[in-house]
Amino acid sequence: MKTVDKMEILHSQSAEFIQKSESGKFLKLIPDTFIIKGDEVDGVQNQAYALRHLNRRDMILIDVVEKSTKNAVKKLIEEGYNIKGILITCDTILKTAYADLKTISEDAGGAPIYAHPRNNFKDTFRTKDITAKDQILTSFGINIFDLPGSDGASVVVYSDFNDGMLFPGEDAVGSNYDTETSTFSRPEKKNSNNDYGLAESWAAFDTEFTYLFPRKGKPGFNLEEGNQIDIINTLGKS
Repeated sequence: MKTVDKMEILHSQSAEFIQKSESGKFLKLIPDTFIIKGDEVDGVQNQAYALRHLNRRDMILIDVVEKSTKNAVKKLIEEGYNIKGILITCDTILKTAYADLKTISEDAGGAPIYAHPRNNFKDTFRTKDITAKDQILTSFGINIFDLPGSDGASVVVYSDFNDGMLFPGEDAVGSNYDTETSTFSRPEKKNSNNDYGLAESWAAFDTEFTYLFPRKGKPGFNLEEGNQIDIINTLGKS
């Protein structure tokens, strides 16, 4: 069995480690889980993620669609990885996409793209329903939670790898890397009904997780039960 370098993992879980890393390159955070810094929008840098299967050949990408990440995906293909799917958590992800869905799929070795069936994509490419039962997603320990209160349609991606990892896309925002705090909040919603719906969805969330990896802001590492409760209470507060 492969042993885990605890000092390496401890170092990779610091905000400073992520902040100083180079944009457009996959960076290992914890076993078989990688972050990639993408484009900067309104002074905030987007983040996307990749999960590597236990067979160490297959990978799932989460919200990896930006121009600054294109070469990193190409490198994965060149290194012999099989990208089994690209997961899109919400409509707004594609506002920073470097190309149409067909091109993004082809550049990832023909990987299928998973999205919510209610997403309002102005694209003829046929996506797979991310909310449906799927053998590939199951093989990565993935479960999808539909959050109907978000702008358009969105999902939270959960994987049972590493004792539970949560990828909330745009539906939870981490603290700024320049601050000492490490908290999570709901994104601002122009529509009060959307904000209320998202709060209700978070308030009802009852799946345990150890890591929380948002699209914006600091990730949460080694979250104990009390931390999880505090985060969900904050996200679900009306």
